[in-house]
Formats: sequence, structure tokens, C-alpha cells
Amino acid sequence: MNPVSGSYRGEKEGVNYELRIDIDESSPGVVVLNVVSGDIVRVDGVFSFQSLTLRKDVADDVYTLSGQTVVYKGTEDNGNTAKFTIRVALGNNGVWAAHVHLEELRQGGHRHKLEYDCVKYSKYFRHVTVDVDYYGDELVLPEFDTHSCPDRPPDLPKRIITPFTPYEDVGVQMTLNRANSTQIEDPDPTNPWTLAELSTAMTFHQNINPNTWNIWVFLASAYRNPRVGGMMFDKKQRKGCAIFLDHVWHKDMKSNNPTLKAKATRKFIHTFVHEVGHVLNLPHPFDQNILNSTSFMNYDWRYNNRNSPGAYFRNFYYKFDDFETKFLRHGRQDFVKPGACSWAKQKRNTAMPADPDTDDRWAKRLQLKITPEKTTYKQMEVVSFVVQLKNVHKSVVYVDTRFDLSTDTVKFFLVSPNGTVVEVDPMEYEIGSTNMKLLFPSGSTEGPDRHSELIRILYGKGGFYFQEIGKYQLKAVYESGQFYVTSNLLEITIHPWTGNAGIPQRFFTEKMGDYITLGGPLESEYKECRALLDSLLASPQNKDWIGVLKVLTSENASKQARQMKLDKSHGKLGITSHDAANNDVLQSTKDTLKRLHASGAPGENMLYEEVTKLRARAYVNLGKVDEAQKEVEQLVYDLQSRKVKPFVIQNILDDWKVIKGEEAKAPKGLQDRVNEIVKWTKEDYNDDDEEDEESGLGHGIFFSAFSPEHQRASSNCVQQIVNVAEDTNDISYTLEYADAMQKTGKYNFLLVHYALNVFITHHPLARRAGLRVSEITESSTMDQSTFAMVEHIGEPQEIWMDYWRNDADFTFHHMHWHYVYRGGGLQEFSDKKHIDRQGELFGYMHRQMLARYNAERESWGLDVVKPYDYDETEPLGCDVGEEFHSDPRNSYMKPRPPGQKWPVSRVERFRNWEFKLKEAIQNGQLTTELFDAVLENRDASDLDYNPRKGFANYWGHAIENTSGTFSNDYGGVHNYGHGVFGSIGQRKGYISYMNDPATAVRDIIFFRWHTHVETLLDQLLSHDKYKTDLQLGTPSIILSSSDVYISKSNEPPKGFLDWSEKGKIWVNNKFDASTLTTTLGLPEKKFEWGKLRHDGYTYHIRLMRHPEKQYDRRKDLALTMRVFICPTKCVEQRQRWIEIDKFKYVLKRGQQYAVVSRKDTHSTVIRRREGEGAPTDDPEIDVPNILTVDGFCECGWPHNMLLPRGTAGGEDYSILVCVTDNTIDTGDKESIRSKCGSLSYCGARDKRYPDRRMMGYPLATKMMVDGKDVSVSEAARILDNMAMSSFKIQNKDIRYPQPEPEPEPEPEPEPVPDRNAIAWLSNKQVGQGEMSAFRSSKWSGRFRVLIDGDYIKTTNAFADVGYMELRFQGRGKDGEYTLANVTIAERIPNTLNVVDNDVTRPADVTFNKGEKITAVNPWKGVVSDPVKFVVQPGKDYFVTFTLDSPGCYTNGSNPRVSSWLIRDPKGYAQHELNWDDPAVKTDRYLASIYCLEQMKVNDE
Repeated sequence: MNPVSGSYRGEKEGVNYELRIDIDESSPGVVVLNVVSGDIVRVDGVFSFQSLTLRKDVADDVYTLSGQTVVYKGTEDNGNTAKFTIRVALGNNGVWAAHVHLEELRQGGHRHKLEYDCVKYSKYFRHVTVDVDYYGDELVLPEFDTHSCPDRPPDLPKRIITPFTPYEDVGVQMTLNRANSTQIEDPDPTNPWTLAELSTAMTFHQNINPNTWNIWVFLASAYRNPRVGGMMFDKKQRKGCAIFLDHVWHKDMKSNNPTLKAKATRKFIHTFVHEVGHVLNLPHPFDQNILNSTSFMNYDWRYNNRNSPGAYFRNFYYKFDDFETKFLRHGRQDFVKPGACSWAKQKRNTAMPADPDTDDRWAKRLQLKITPEKTTYKQMEVVSFVVQLKNVHKSVVYVDTRFDLSTDTVKFFLVSPNGTVVEVDPMEYEIGSTNMKLLFPSGSTEGPDRHSELIRILYGKGGFYFQEIGKYQLKAVYESGQFYVTSNLLEITIHPWTGNAGIPQRFFTEKMGDYITLGGPLESEYKECRALLDSLLASPQNKDWIGVLKVLTSENASKQARQMKLDKSHGKLGITSHDAANNDVLQSTKDTLKRLHASGAPGENMLYEEVTKLRARAYVNLGKVDEAQKEVEQLVYDLQSRKVKPFVIQNILDDWKVIKGEEAKAPKGLQDRVNEIVKWTKEDYNDDDEEDEESGLGHGIFFSAFSPEHQRASSNCVQQIVNVAEDTNDISYTLEYADAMQKTGKYNFLLVHYALNVFITHHPLARRAGLRVSEITESSTMDQSTFAMVEHIGEPQEIWMDYWRNDADFTFHHMHWHYVYRGGGLQEFSDKKHIDRQGELFGYMHRQMLARYNAERESWGLDVVKPYDYDETEPLGCDVGEEFHSDPRNSYMKPRPPGQKWPVSRVERFRNWEFKLKEAIQNGQLTTELFDAVLENRDASDLDYNPRKGFANYWGHAIENTSGTFSNDYGGVHNYGHGVFGSIGQRKGYISYMNDPATAVRDIIFFRWHTHVETLLDQLLSHDKYKTDLQLGTPSIILSSSDVYISKSNEPPKGFLDWSEKGKIWVNNKFDASTLTTTLGLPEKKFEWGKLRHDGYTYHIRLMRHPEKQYDRRKDLALTMRVFICPTKCVEQRQRWIEIDKFKYVLKRGQQYAVVSRKDTHSTVIRRREGEGAPTDDPEIDVPNILTVDGFCECGWPHNMLLPRGTAGGEDYSILVCVTDNTIDTGDKESIRSKCGSLSYCGARDKRYPDRRMMGYPLATKMMVDGKDVSVSEAARILDNMAMSSFKIQNKDIRYPQPEPEPEPEPEPEPVPDRNAIAWLSNKQVGQGEMSAFRSSKWSGRFRVLIDGDYIKTTNAFADVGYMELRFQGRGKDGEYTLANVTIAERIPNTLNVVDNDVTRPADVTFNKGEKITAVNPWKGVVSDPVKFVVQPGKDYFVTFTLDSPGCYTNGSNPRVSSWLIRDPKGYAQHELNWDDPAVKTDRYLASIYCLEQMKVNDE
């Protein structure tokens, strides 16, 4: 192959000729554009014909190819006209040669004729050399596999590329100049680079290598703005760029994690190609009004904001677009070569930007406003103004707040005095992470409604922008994502300089412009600039405006800066460290600070803040922290006086802490942020909102994870969160994006909570950050008296089980399990839609839950739970308590009312589904359009058997409706049933507990419904075709009932370890049954009704090799130990056995026997985080070839509920141990054990379920031995590998105070003087029912409660003076409860103190119309008689009183009263106590103190 296409070169009479022919494939895969082009350039680099490019689309003309000759004739009309003929022939040397004949060239009124010859130079159209200077150990120019990232186009070709490959694809040869690519010996690599340092380094490089087609790329550490990943220097010689390897995009390029490494490498290549493209004068596509380009030259975030998160790389083919390809190959040489063309020429605006359309719904949400510091300036002054982006919409908006000119988010346009429109272009352009921020509606208490920044314009790519005298107009455009917003039109007048006439000429130079814009470079070449500013500063009339310039030029002087020098002997850049000139900074900004302090002009607040921080850094560098502290405090005081927003003040204080090194400025803890996001609720959020809900669910619908329709709707939301995480590799950004999804109304907020928790459960970025699904951690505020009404006396009641159903750890288990085994599948995270054996595990986990629930019920004398019948009217309903329903998080959920019955239409549908399921069992297969799942009996010992394709797995999928495969034929009994119970009896807009996995188990009906579902599952598992032959795959092990012992002791009973070597048997076989103990205590977390716990226990299992199989002694025996417990009276009921552990144990080669001891904390059933309860004494730890697997660390049965309660007298239980062959169960390389989480209930992350036998083996199905059916006890007696023994579980209920011995009488205490005490006794059996309004408080001490004067003023019926009545209501918690020393007094304004002459006015508090002490109706507490006192409208009053001990209170009408507490007022006379004294520890806003129950004003 000898293609014609490529570059041709020739020279004649001092003129260089270049021809580019593009008519066939120059290299395999290179797109043919059918274009010829050329340039005619003098040897000195000047174009002979400035506007001539021989460029013509071949498709428009005719060229002939005959033999080895190509003839092309064409015309070019590009402001001039050219007619030419190009003849290309293959020479004898095999090289193509071209003869160009210009028949007619018209230019500038002249006609030219020209002929020249060119020889093919290369298959490439352009040739660029690249010098790469770098910090670090090695030059990083990585290779990248285009298939290494999963988020890619499905048809993307797989290949290996480098940062140069995309240019070679368009015919531009990039050659790395290794000889001139050097390692930068940076004396301070952790110090971020400034723009001045980078610009100076680039200038040095240009001096070293002035080659026209040479590009400099600097791989630096980090930039001063940590969000910037790369930048291009857009000065007159745009020949270099920088990429920052420490940026979050690139930092994982050396990671051992292949996914992280691949994503970081992809981002590096994108940044590299993008910035080099700018050096070659390529603009952004959006500057050409191409908004949806997936070219290298677009910003991925900009594309994503217009489309969806992650959309850019899912549609990215590692290519330039057609315009860019054509430009790079065939653009005029003076347009393409580095630094030869002003990039701005390609995007120059000739008119001010148009305002958005009036019907643009996005533009109407934001207001862009520019406010000048002043409207008149003198020549040379910096024009400063505040740019403010404000939310003017009723909903939250999510915006990029990068206003810096270099980001292109906000653009500025000027109309100069001569009428020319100029776009303000900076000296550099940056590519970096967005800075997204939520703007809330005006008046919101959640956050600010605006974002403001101080912008200055003086100098840039276009020189000095305000050099002319006269009037200017300024307008700004904000463009990001869907937003296009224009600002107001600002008029600014520039007056002439009135001083020395030569000053402007010295000032308006490129050197001065660079010096100011670069922040004051330290190099000697700028010494004249520094001297000029210093001389101007000496004149008093210049101090204001020169002071601003001194601030701008102090960036490098105020830090440990790099100083550049050229090592001429080696031709390299050298760097030394330059000490910060802190005293110079302080001296040059002193007068500016003084003026800003005295000014008070709001437009200068941002400059005031900037100057103060600059000086604070200089002071700290000099060790003068106190001086800096004074200036910061003065700034804060001044800004507060100017009514600056509180969040601005807080940001200043946070920044000050960073400056003085007191603490790092870090975002809120990530887990705290997760908790905030999923607890956020939006009131009055309905489908009438203007904002479209993108999932299709709607805003007024309450998301249910049990609804298949809702699951499908959630997929888009989950995918967007995943895309953001994959795209940014930034967990903080991902969380903020999720928060924005709900607060902007983009998605239903409950759906976002669910989607975020799914993401946290399954995505590696969340796991690496240690994030967990949010759970209840707050302590319960319920008064212990609320449990009195359910004290277990008399006939058993359903309410006795409320503590079990409402256990916070149990409810979390059920919720989290459904996040792990998501009903809608996990297609957003992997190619596999469902986790291995998800259908089977659904049935097994819920069956185990029922077994535990029934064991607990029977311990109270309740019957086992009955399955729900479609025809019944459910009599009980369910209400889980006021604490739950008063929490804002649960505002959409209401109690399930009693007396409800399913609609007939629903019943018919469900019965039809169940009929088809039963029919499938009879037919022996589940039949769908896609495939048939056949019912067959196969055991794990058949190594070809795949349990994922087992009938039990398919059966679970069909019942739960986790797979669309079965929904059309078999519906979805389980999930849709939850929906019926969750909505029945509820008015529109509300749901009940059964609609949400987080609350479903609180409802009594949950267990009745799951018992109903269990009957469907058991119809399969009890089928005769599905019996288990217990003799298949059994190991050569013997154990008997005496070999299994469980007790509270870590040591086995005496004699348990005795072994007879002679008899090869255990010596002792009789041991007394032990008793395990549990306690039922008070609630520990919110919404609980009690807490079940157990004392630790250990079980000991003796193993012995089978004596008749001695050949087995020559090998290790890998065993699976399966441990179950069950109430002894139920041992023959397979479904009643409770799995408490399953683990692997290896009996070593030559070892005849062993004793396995294992603690409860090592159980593989319970939830256990990594490193928590690690089984360090686990025998399997010592086996080198056994690998632990990653589990879902938050998933598992709660440890506190591992044992059932038992009974007060001790309930008989049995423990069953079944030992199976682990090589059959799991294979040699996997372990039935995880680093964390519950392997039995939750499986292994990203792996198959590590047990090939049916879940619950050997109790899952009917059992056979020797072909005959056997019971559980018979199997344990017959088989050598199974054994069963007995123990007891005894419970102590400590929720209720036990009678105590009468104490010895004590002498009456001396009365407390001046106390005027009113007291009552709490009742130890108090409480009026589960809906008691009382809440407990832990506070005692001296309280002060505010009576707001404005409230009096707006509610009273008098003008000047009147009276107010209030009542006290409360109740004791433990022992006597005393309310004492009550006073009512006028407040001293803006303090916590009261008027002196008013404090001694005590309130006479009585009960029952005058009684001082009462204990009547104690469980309701007591309510005082009205306390009346005189008040004046508009004045504030304090009610002050003392509580001697914590108590219980009811909610008043205003649950957020303003109250204060001094916990320990001892040592102070209470009437003299100074509540504002810093020594007095005062707590404010006590949510659990509700002192004002009733209040009257003049009988109203």
C-alpha cells in the first residue's frame, strides 16, 4: 500500500511550499476527508499570501486517477480566487511527487501565477514535537485500553491508545522529544503552583526551544485552585499547557485497583488531548454553538449537565469532531501552529449577547446581577464588581458557582467607547471539577438563595480592557447545563489620568498587564513594574486604587514561592525557593485595610475580606497570630454591623482556622452527610409542582420498594448517582449531587433516599469511603412509663410482642436486606441483574424470620402466627406509637386502621396468581415465554448442579416478583401484597408501614402475610419430588448427642475434652444441660419498645474420624459445621429450626479427633462489620488455603436477637449440629465465612453464594435415609454426621422495677428556706397506654423559658397592660419530683437576665384549686392551676424555675419553645445569678423541655 494522501513539501527561491492531499487512507482506519490544502510561506516564516490556502473539497470537483498519476483541478474562493491544477505522480524511487500549477491567483487586486513542485514528506498532515517536563519519579504518558472502563459506548472498538493516539487518528504526528523532556526538581512539590510560576516556567521553556511546531506540557503536582485538573496558557505565545497529577481526576493512575486506574488514566488522556488541542488553537464546541458534542474539546461535565450524569463517556469514542479534524489537517498553517493564531479570533463576538427567550423555563429560575463597586474610574484603575447569581424560583436550583473568567461558566462582554464589542478573555483557560451548589428559594432556612463573587477586570488576552477614555457597557452571561442567563447592563465611565502624563504610557504595557494578572511574579524582569506601583503608592491621592493593585500583586510575595532560572549549560529550568516577603505585604496593604474598615460600603465587603485574609497569612508566617486575630475579629464585627449573611461570617471564621493551622477545613463527615440527606423531607410536595419528576413516579407519590413499578422508576435515579460516582471518583461530590436531586425536585425525595442507600450498599466508591446505610442511632425519648400498660400479666396479648417487632436493629436488618437483594435487580452495577440465588435466599431469610418470631411468641404463651386469609376482616390494625409518628421523617406514614378487608378485585387477582403457582408445582415446571424452570431433585454432591438454576431459586423470584421473567405469568404475590396492606384504609397521599421495608416488620400483619407467603414456598419444599437424601456426600465423621454442648462458659464442661487413645473414643458422655440467659430491658434507640439481649455463650463440638474409614486419616477433612436451635417441643417441625451458625473447620491429616469451640460473636448469621468480633480463635483462621470473602458488612441478623427470649423459668431448647463435606459444599478455594456481615442471610459480595447445598440444609425439605422418610430426631439418631442435645434459655425482664426491701426510716430533712416548693411523686407503674403523650427528659437544674413580647402583642385584647395565664404540666420519672422557686420577671432586652426589681416576684403555683402538693391520677401527671401575672405588650418575660430531678413532659402547642438551662447552679444565689456569665454553662433550645402547656392572654 502506497497511499497518495499525506503531506508534501517543497522550496523555491526562499519560499516554502506545503501541500496536503487527503483522498485515500493515509494509514489504516484514518478517515478520508476528500480535501486538498496547502500553504505558501517565506523561509522567514511570513506567509507570502496571507489569506491563501489551497483547500478544496474534492467531492465538489473531479480528479482522475490513472495508473500512477492523479490529476486534480479546482478553484478556491476564500476572499480571493485561485484556479489551480495539481498533478501527483509516483516517481521511480517509489515516492509520490506533486506539481502545482496556479493558473490564476487574485489577491489584493493583483493577479499572480505560480508553479512549484513538492515531494511527499510523510503520511501525516502535520508534525508536532512535544516536550514533557514532569515532577515525580518518572514521566507519566500512560497507555489505555478503551474497554477497561465499563461506562463506554457498546460499539466502541477495543484498542490500546496513548495521549498521542487521537492526534495520529486525524493525521497529526505527535513526537515526544525525550531529550528535552526533563524531571523538574521542585524544592517544595507539595506547594501548589501559582499562575505566575507556571507562566514563568512556560516562558523559560519557549526560550529553550523556540521551534515553531513545538509544544510544552508540564505535568505538575497541584494548582493553587484544587479543582483545576489542567490549564492552557492563552498569552500571545500559546505554546504550552499544564496538567496536575494530584487532582482527583488523575491521582489514581498508579492505583492497584484496575477500575480506579483505568478511570484516572482515561481522564488524564482526555485532559492531555483537550489542553494540547487548545494549544493548536482548537476552540470549545460550545463556543461554536455546538452544545452536545462528545469531542475531546468539550467538557464532560458540561455535556453531562445538559444530558445526564456519566452520559459523556458513555457516548465518547476518543475522537475529534468533523470540524476539528478538518481544521487540524487542513487549516491554514498560521491558524493551526502553536501560538500563531489568536484562539479568540475563532469565537469573536460582534454584538452583545442576546437575552434568553421569555418562555425559557430554566432562565426564569435564576437572576444574574452585576453590581459595580463604583460607576466611575480613572485610567489604570481595576474595575471591580460583584457578580450575584440568585434563585428566584420556588424550588431549589443546582448551579455551578465557578465565576472565575478562566472557567467559561460566566462570560463578560464590553462595548467600548468606540462601539466595538469585546469578549473579556483571560490569560489562561482551565479545565477542572465543577463547584456545584444548591441555591434555595428566598426566605428558606435551609441555605442561601444566592452566590456572589468579586470579579475584577483590567487585563487579559485582549490587553487592557479599559484603556480608552469614555463610557463602557458591561454585560455578563451565565451558561451551565440547561441554564442560560444574562445580567443587567452596567455602564461604567473611565476618566483620564490627571497626574504625570507619562504614567499611563509606562503603565499600559504588556509587562505590567502580566505582572498584575499573574499576582506579582518575583522574577527580576518585573522590577520596573513593582517600582512604578511603589512610586504611585507614595502619593496620598493614589493610595485607594494602587492599594487594590498591591493586593492583587501580593499573591506570590505572601507565600513560599518558586523562583525560576535558566541553567544555560544544560538548557534546563531550575527552581529555587524564595522566602515570603511578609513585611512587604503588610506594609503595602496597611492603608487599604484602614480605608476598607472605615468605608462601610457594601460593594467593598469582599475586598475587605480578601485583604484581611492576605494579611492574616502574612502575620501567621511571621509568628504574629495575635495581630492577625485582631484584624479578623475586626472584619467579622464590621461585616456583622453591615448585616452580612451569617453563612458568610461562618466561612470567614472557618478560613481563619485554616490560616492559623488550628484545624483543617474539612467537609462535614461523610456519614453525617449521608444521614442528613436521607432524613431530609419536603413539606407540601405534590404533583402540582412545576418541576417535572424525571423518574415518572411523581412528587406526590410515596415511593415503595415493594412496588415493581416504583423499582423500575428508581433505576434511572440509581443509575444517575452511579454515573456521577464513576465520572468524578469523588464521593463528596456524589453525595452533594444526590442531595441536589431531591431538593431541586428532579426526583421524588423518597425515591432519592432509596436510590442513595442502594448506591451505598453496592458501589465500591461508597465502600472505600466507609459509608453505611443510614440507620437509627438516636436514643429513645420515650418515657419508661409508656411500657407499663403492656406489662405481661394476664392473658397474652399481641402488643406483648411490640418490643420484638420494633427493635431498631431488627427493622434495620429487614430494610438493609432489601437494599442488598434489591427487588428491581442490580443492573446499574454489573452485568448480572440479580445476586446469586436471590430468589432462594428471599424465601430462606423470611422463613428464618418467622421461625424466630414464632419462638418468641410461644415464650409468652401466644399461638404461632396464623396465615392471612383473603376473606377475613383484619381486626387489630397497627399503631407503632406517637414517638414514631411525631418524627418528621415519618410524616407520610399513618397507622394501619383495624377492621380492613381486601377489595374483591384484588382477592381475585391474587388467587389467580396462586392458582398458577400451584399448577406449576403439579406440572413440575414454571413456564414462561423465555424458558421453563423444571422441578427436579438434585443434590450438591452432583457437581454439575448449579443451585442458581434450581427450582427453589426460580420459585422465590416468581413469588417475590424480583424478575420480569415471571411477572407476566405469575404476578408477584409477595410484593403486591405489601402494597395492598400499605394502602388499605389510607386517604390519598399517605401510606402505612407495609409499603416500606424499613417499617414493614413493625406491623403485626407483616408476619401473618409472610406466613401466607410461606405456605406457597412450603408447597414446593414439602413436595415429594424435592426430598433430601441425607446420606449423599457425608464426611467420614462421627458425633453423638453428648458431643454437642452449649453454655455461657468459654470452657467446655469438666471431662468434655477427655479422650481415650486406647479405645479411640471419648471418655465421658454425660453432661448436665446448661442454661443460657437473656434479658429484656428498656428501649435504647428511637421507636423501640424494649430491647432483648443475651449473655455471651460458646458451643463446644467434639469430632471424631470414622474408625472404619482409616484411609481418610491420610488427608485433611474440610468440614462444614451447620448449627441450629429450636424449642424442644417443635423439633420435628423443620420450619421451626433457627440457624445460628455455619462455618468451615478442617480436621488435619493424621488428626483422629478435635474439639471445636465457637463463640456467639463469631456467628455467620449475625451482622458484623469488618474487624468487629473477629474470630481470632477461629480454627479456620489458621488454615492458609482458606480465603475469607467480602460480605455486605451492614447486612445480617442483629446480634442482640440471636437467641430467642426463652421464659422466666427456663424454656427447653434443642441444638442440632450437622457436619457436611466442605469440598462438595463450596469447593477448595472458598470459605463459608466472611470478613463481615452475615454470610448465611446475605451471601458474599460479587461471588456466588458460598454453599451449594439448599439453604437451610438439612432441614429445607423432607428428609430421607436409606430411601425412607425420617423425622429430624430420627435423622440425628441414625446418622453419624448429625447430633442433637438439649439446653435451656431463661429470661429476666428488667423493664419494670422489682419490689425492693423497705429502707430504714430516715430523719425528716430540714426545710429549705425561701423555697416555696411544690412537689409531687411519680408513680412507678405509671402510663396511660401505648399512645401516652409523655416524653422523658434527662435534664435537671435551673430553667428559664422565654415569653415572647411580640406574641403577647399580636394575641392580646388590651393596648397598654393586661394579664397572662399559664399552667405547668409534668410528671416525675424516678422518685420524688420537685418544681421549686418559680418566678416570672421582665427580661432585660437582648440578654438572658431579668430586671433587678422584678426578680423577687415569685409565682404562687398550686394544684387542684389551691393544693400545694398532690399525687392524684399520677400516671397522667399533674397540671397546675392557672398562674396569672401582669404583662405589657411588646415586652419579653422569663419564667424561671428549678427542677430537682429529670422528669417527663408533654408536648405543648409550640414544641420549639426558647428555653435555657443551667445544669449546676450551685454556688450562686438564684436571684443574683448572671445567666450571661461565661462561667455559667448554659444549654439552649432543649427539644425535650416543653414547659408551656397552656397559655391565656386576657381570657383569650
